[in-house]
Amino acid sequence: MLFLTHYLPDDPYESQLINIASLILGQNGIWGDLLKISDQGIELFNRVLNMYKQVRDDITESFPVRYGTNGGSPEIHEKINSATGKGAVVIFSSKEGNFTYITLNKVNNRIWYSDDNILVSIDKNGRAKIDINFKKEGAEGAGIIFFGVDAS
Repeated sequence: MLFLTHYLPDDPYESQLINIASLILGQNGIWGDLLKISDQGIELFNRVLNMYKQVRDDITESFPVRYGTNGGSPEIHEKINSATGKGAVVIFSSKEGNFTYITLNKVNNRIWYSDDNILVSIDKNGRAKIDINFKKEGAEGAGIIFFGVDAS
């Protein structure tokens, strides 16, 4: 049985980021009235998907690591290629709070992340320590961190 999964690119920003985060974990499709996306939304999709394209093969080749339950807070997905350190960590939350996650895999130190509420440092073992602050009570959110990308 085949299930088609599409993510809507509709505003606001928080919804768009959740849908992009889900898309890069393996669904690879958006659906909806693309002509009604705001200029800011188009720029967001362009920026994040350009980062994703740089590491999509590494994400595909990686062994997935998950922390938390589906729909839990936080729900963290690590898809980092252990041979290259390239890939992504995606963090979802449906509640306000501060969360810390340390990657299982060593990471490439060329890092890009989606928001100012994310801090990333590399520990002595080459793994990433990710601190994220979800600020909005009752609002779902997502954070995306790419490793091994050229953000210029």
